[in-house]
Amino acid sequence: MSEQKPGVDPEISEAFYGFVASNPKPTTHDGKPRLYFRAGQEHYQFAPDGSRIKLPTTFHDVVAFREAAEAGDRKLAKGDWFLAIGHTEPSTNPKTGVEETEFIASRFGHDLARMNTHVGSPRRLSQMESPNRQQPQRQVGFEPPEHDGPGHEQPARAM
Repeated sequence: MSEQKPGVDPEISEAFYGFVASNPKPTTHDGKPRLYFRAGQEHYQFAPDGSRIKLPTTFHDVVAFREAAEAGDRKLAKGDWFLAIGHTEPSTNPKTGVEETEFIASRFGHDLARMNTHVGSPRRLSQMESPNRQQPQRQVGFEPPEHDGPGHEQPARAM
């Protein structure tokens, strides 16, 4: 277990979950990489009978800078489901002059529950594809554990 220094708070951020609704647009801002895209969020409400009712999808601006922008540009495409960590900031839409809120992402990741992605670093992928790599010995099939129960069968009980 790692030891935390007294008085040092963990980094706490907001999270955003949704899908990439527009093609991500990589640009630069003050010479630094910047990524912009529109993201959609699906919303649901539980009905009194326990079923879920789909509410209208909302759309939001997502922006990333520096390394997060580069990673997002490499990883994300229109239609991908993603998770992002960051914070919200007010902004003014330059086309309409309307005050809006945008999500400034500092980290991106695919939603593995909804995306069929291959996870692994390039180093690990190259090791996995190496023809000389020895495959680990794996047990094929499943054997149930031995029971330490009574040596006789229990009679069936009527309900």
